[in-house]
Amino acid sequence: MFVRRVSVRTVGMSRKDGRSMLKTTRTLFSEVAIARTDGELESTLRSCIDMVGGLARYIKKTYTVFIKPNLTAGAPAESGGTTGVGIVEAVVKLVKEVGPARIIVGEGAGNEIRTAEAFQRLGYFDMARRTNVELVDCDNVEYVDVHLKDALYRETVHLPRIFLESDVFINVPALKTHVACGITVALKNTFGLIPDTDKTEVHRDGALEECLVDINRIKPADLVIVDGRTGAEGVAGGTDFDHPIHANIIIVGNDPVAVDTVCTRVMKQNPRIRYLRWAAQRGIGTDALDYILIRGLNIRDAECPFMTPAQQLMKDSGGKLRLFDLESCSGCRSIAEGGVYRFARPNVLLESVDIVYGPGPWDMPVTVNPRTVLLGDCVREEYRSRGIWIGGCPPSGRRYYEILDSFDVVCRKCIDLANRVINSVRDDLSSIRVLAGGREILRGSKNLARMDDYLLAVGDCQQGYCRHHSHRVRKMTEKNPEDLIEFVSGCPPTIDEIIAGLNALSRRAIQLDKQTV
Repeated sequence: MFVRRVSVRTVGMSRKDGRSMLKTTRTLFSEVAIARTDGELESTLRSCIDMVGGLARYIKKTYTVFIKPNLTAGAPAESGGTTGVGIVEAVVKLVKEVGPARIIVGEGAGNEIRTAEAFQRLGYFDMARRTNVELVDCDNVEYVDVHLKDALYRETVHLPRIFLESDVFINVPALKTHVACGITVALKNTFGLIPDTDKTEVHRDGALEECLVDINRIKPADLVIVDGRTGAEGVAGGTDFDHPIHANIIIVGNDPVAVDTVCTRVMKQNPRIRYLRWAAQRGIGTDALDYILIRGLNIRDAECPFMTPAQQLMKDSGGKLRLFDLESCSGCRSIAEGGVYRFARPNVLLESVDIVYGPGPWDMPVTVNPRTVLLGDCVREEYRSRGIWIGGCPPSGRRYYEILDSFDVVCRKCIDLANRVINSVRDDLSSIRVLAGGREILRGSKNLARMDDYLLAVGDCQQGYCRHHSHRVRKMTEKNPEDLIEFVSGCPPTIDEIIAGLNALSRRAIQLDKQTV
């Protein structure tokens, strides 16, 4: 990946047509159109776009148009995880009717897959040949350092030069829920434009919502076209698209905040999402329904209730996990739900756990679970003595993880066996990282938990992590994951199998390190 350090001043910066790059003012009312997709796709799109002014309102013949789908992890469109190539092709055909100077379809598919592979897998190369448009792989473009005053996350945002220099940005996201930020539609779709290394750092810093606002302050979409034919419900998010839902709708709007606000209601999700409020406060768009002109279907007629992340987590736990969302905002919600999702897959819980978050009333059980955690400053004081309360706005994810771990509600067989092996080994383990039972139980002094560091993963429950980590290693380092990762299968494996795995990884580490000296 090529990231060129070029300083760009954003405030007051003008594009070649003289318009400000930072769009901090909009018309009083934003416009959003909603339609069913029972008929022919192109005609449905044309109708929705016409309801918000038509493409000629946004595109001139001298303009460059940048169209961004969502191709996260290269998931098939029928999973609800990505934008269908058919809708992007239909958008391209409609844009061509206006006759702009240049049309670009660009995307960065995320750490799980090379974007070129996603283009191939999902039919985007064929689409580009048929329509004669440029296809831009954001894994291999020149990035620009954009300096943003009063940033929520970092003052410097890295974005593709080709995207920044375009005149019109058409955002074509999928319709999805998300365990870390509530929903992922228009504003979240821009996350694919930053480099993969930045994506990793944002997630590690727990600053996803802040980063989304910063990106969209720089260049918000001129037009949003949501592919809501098949959406992804439940945990969804970055890679888990195993709960598709046929919503059968198209949503089009000229304000990404307004579109996301409407999509939240259409999916019947908790509307208290911080990054929508922050985006509205910073002039990106409006999150107030009173200032959104909704055309076509109204929200009530378009409603298609999506399973929330919390509902999927509780369902998967078989009743052992109970999540009490008391009208929370996405700050506590992402900690409560995202934290327990990362702590352990719900289906491996050995005992019941209750999590309470939000300022609303709690229909408290007659017998309060001794393994109850209450999260956030907004939880009412009369409830805080009913369990372990973790204050903060939002609360500390690390502290939450420590409390969950102290409940001893997950299998520790692999953890205990791996610890026995580590404690018996006298060899140098300074370059090794060991995971077992979803826990990091060793990180050597030379290991920074980066993609190119050595990892020993113990037990069948680490298999999914190893698979995703291998994809990231292959994409972000271009190294062979088999050289860096040793997976010891079993539930649990034997002591001898763990020792053999550790010895094999240690030998490879020594050999590879010698080659790089």
